[in-house]
Amino acid sequence: MKQVSFSQLMTYVRCPEHWLFHYKLGLKRNPRKVFKHGFALHETFAYHLDQKKKDGKGLSAGEAKEFFADVFLQAMEDYKQELAAARPYLTREYLSKERQISLNNLVDTGMRGIETYYKKLNPFIKPDLVEEAFEFSASKNVKVIGRIDLTDKKGVIYELKTTRRSPNMQDIRSDPQLALYQLGYHSIAGKYPKAISKDYIVLSKNNSKIVRFVVVRPFVDKATVLRNINSIMDAIEHNIFYCMHPAESWLCSKEWCGYYTLHQELKKLGSEKFMAKYTPR
Repeated sequence: MKQVSFSQLMTYVRCPEHWLFHYKLGLKRNPRKVFKHGFALHETFAYHLDQKKKDGKGLSAGEAKEFFADVFLQAMEDYKQELAAARPYLTREYLSKERQISLNNLVDTGMRGIETYYKKLNPFIKPDLVEEAFEFSASKNVKVIGRIDLTDKKGVIYELKTTRRSPNMQDIRSDPQLALYQLGYHSIAGKYPKAISKDYIVLSKNNSKIVRFVVVRPFVDKATVLRNINSIMDAIEHNIFYCMHPAESWLCSKEWCGYYTLHQELKKLGSEKFMAKYTPR
């Protein structure tokens, strides 16, 4: 049986060519300071919630800030190595943008985000599942594995994100990430979640805030989700990798896409020659 991770599926959904570069050809992930910042915040909240599940309190806000700072500084050491390894594929525009990002500003916004979380969200969350592993069969040949970040004792899934821009209103029922979470939760609990809350900590220099999108009765079309998973796996099996973003998309710009030069080379050489050049031997 083939095994595919939640992260792999979401990478293909966002950009199939990124899946090709990262998972098939083994080229390093885009090194970004903000990724390490998000990772440090995620690790901080995960550790706090795991402790809160055990003792009912977890970390204090001050302890969480210290934990975040330590994890972020360690992550930046990894960032330096990743940047050196990926440098041959990065544009001058990408590197320039990275140099402009201040570590002190990232630490400050992280601290403010933690303060906002403790004031606005923490008092209302009673954790049940924290970083809980799941697996389920998408077909007789494909098994999906992953982790659910957080659920509470009422059966609500919490998906916590950090962002620097206020998100627009959206129907999270159509979010493929949350559809997978619902099936993951079912594989653990034997039932579907009672609700899903997608919570954003909007980070800013002056006034961080919480924006929440909640669906009380999530809709799960299991057959459609499983069919999409198997379609992705079939596409991967047949080497179908195309970037579907519009040419003018900021996601595909020289400033933001760490794989920009590889995208262009793939277009120039064609799939067969590109694969021959970069496939590990």
